[in-house]
Amino acid sequence: MLNSPQVLTGLLGQLKQQTIQTPADLKLLLRLARLYLKNNNFSEAEKVFKKYLKNSPNDAEIMVEYAVCLIKDSKYDDAEIELEQALAIKPGMVQAFLTSASLYEKMGNINKQISFMMLAANAAPDNCNIRLTLAEQLRKYGDFNGALTQYDIILANNPKQETAHFSKGLIFMKQEKFTEANKCFLEILNNNPSAFDAHFNLASCFFRQKKYAAAINHFRISSRNPELANRSLYLMAQCYSKRNDYDQAIVAMEKLIQLDNTNISYRKALGEFYEEAQEYDMAAEVYFDLTILAPTRAEFWLKLAFAQIKTNNFDKAEKTLNKVFRVQPGHLEAHKVLAELYAAKHLYKEAIEEYQRILMLNEKNAEAYYNLAKIYREIDRETDEMDNLNKTVYYGKETPEILLRLGELERKFNVPTSLERFRRIKDLLPDSDFAKEADYYIRHIA
Repeated sequence: MLNSPQVLTGLLGQLKQQTIQTPADLKLLLRLARLYLKNNNFSEAEKVFKKYLKNSPNDAEIMVEYAVCLIKDSKYDDAEIELEQALAIKPGMVQAFLTSASLYEKMGNINKQISFMMLAANAAPDNCNIRLTLAEQLRKYGDFNGALTQYDIILANNPKQETAHFSKGLIFMKQEKFTEANKCFLEILNNNPSAFDAHFNLASCFFRQKKYAAAINHFRISSRNPELANRSLYLMAQCYSKRNDYDQAIVAMEKLIQLDNTNISYRKALGEFYEEAQEYDMAAEVYFDLTILAPTRAEFWLKLAFAQIKTNNFDKAEKTLNKVFRVQPGHLEAHKVLAELYAAKHLYKEAIEEYQRILMLNEKNAEAYYNLAKIYREIDRETDEMDNLNKTVYYGKETPEILLRLGELERKFNVPTSLERFRRIKDLLPDSDFAKEADYYIRHIA
């Protein structure tokens, strides 16, 4: 009997000694070869496997084990020969097919790898795991139709096989077939209501379909899983934002920040939610914290300045902007915020000059034209307002509000394109109040 040494090398020494004493004991040789292999001593393992096969040349199973050893030692050509001989002796041998697939994966021959995986799956139809591995490999290599075929074969025999449903759902998501993906994840949840990954992916499908209420329900469940909590809460907050429910969006994002207090992306999203909710004092607090966490990122200084302008803290906003200008004197966005500061302080001349500087750098800046138009409206320069609104639309910023005001001005100054502006509003938002006003003008002009 063998002793039980505490280390693998001790057992190797015992086996080696016993094989010297009983060289004809094939079982002992086999144990020694396997132990060498386990100890990553490939050269010694190969010698013992050869000795074994010399005494038992038709043992296909051991040929496959020897091939595994050769593969680990990167002797791919020798391994291929051993596997071919094993399959010649035992043509339908599943382990030989699987080892061949592993060999060709190492060699980078994807076609042969998949061919041998298919042979293994067909040779062992009751072994779901082999076909599942085949399907996963096909999915990995981008053969989605082939993978779906294999998953369907698995599900025909095992309708509740969760991995197959899940992987099918991922493929359908990648193909943007969200209805089909939904069915896959719902099938999992019907059998396993606490499958958090399925809840998360189903919610993600609903999110991409803009079904935000349904997405929220499933993100709420998936957030109970610590590994999914951050992503779930973040996307749930985005869902609330899309539904203009900023209070709930803020609550979700604050919970997320409690999980990861220093995450800049989370704090930035929270600040943006406060802006959307027009809670600029709270937004300012968030952006102030961000300037401490990421002092070199100008965007947070600018967002802080913007929030300070909205809360009429003009002196603070000016000091904040000066910090940006000291580092980046020509920062375009900083000049834009400075123009907004001047406009808020009713320093219209200075604001106009700032926007004109911006347009000197980028004459296609639709937002700058729009802000200029708003200033000209404040000071009753309607022709200048109309001219800048025209440029706003021309360079891509086209909203019903802008079109309605532009149409009103063009009608006032007998510009014939006003009718086109009103018709365009009805095309953009046919059921809105803007469309009703536009319809009034259309009928009046006609």
